[in-house]
Amino acid sequence: MTVPSLKALVAMAAWMLASAHADEPAPQVLYDSGRSVPISAHIAQLVAGDEESNVLEGLSFPFRTRLTTKVLQREGVQVFDAAWLTQPLAVVAADELSMRWLAFNHDKLRKLGAVVVVVQAKDAKAFKLLQQFVKPLGVAPELSPWMASRLQAAGAGVYPVLVHTDGRAYQVMFQFPSGEIQ
Repeated sequence: MTVPSLKALVAMAAWMLASAHADEPAPQVLYDSGRSVPISAHIAQLVAGDEESNVLEGLSFPFRTRLTTKVLQREGVQVFDAAWLTQPLAVVAADELSMRWLAFNHDKLRKLGAVVVVVQAKDAKAFKLLQQFVKPLGVAPELSPWMASRLQAAGAGVYPVLVHTDGRAYQVMFQFPSGEIQ
């Protein structure tokens, strides 16, 4: 399996964001080997700089998710293949519940080096507020249904939730001396 270079990923992300202005919708899937991964962590680097006025150009608001704001029924449910997760993903919305969860878990998320993946935001102002709130964590929008469908298929179709590098979803995080979440 070949791993695309960062330059190729950035080019693809830029093309996907730019295509939001085009008359044709952006593609949902470019290629799926069965081991495809979300690009959100890489896009977080592209939308960094919440103080810049053009940082969200090409992003259409509102964007919504099929995930719900419920309690995760089973902590540690396997969602993704751990082989491709290089850093934890905090899956949230730009809403009050997610902001409270982020406030409570901010230090843990920062220590883990998590990327915040926003699956729902009513407008650019709400997205930027969340982006400022979680600094220095990277923040990326998740506009495709891929992540929501994977979470739902695994029985973890809720937010806010952390998908750790072991590929498991957690809503309640306990910090252990090793720095890992159990």
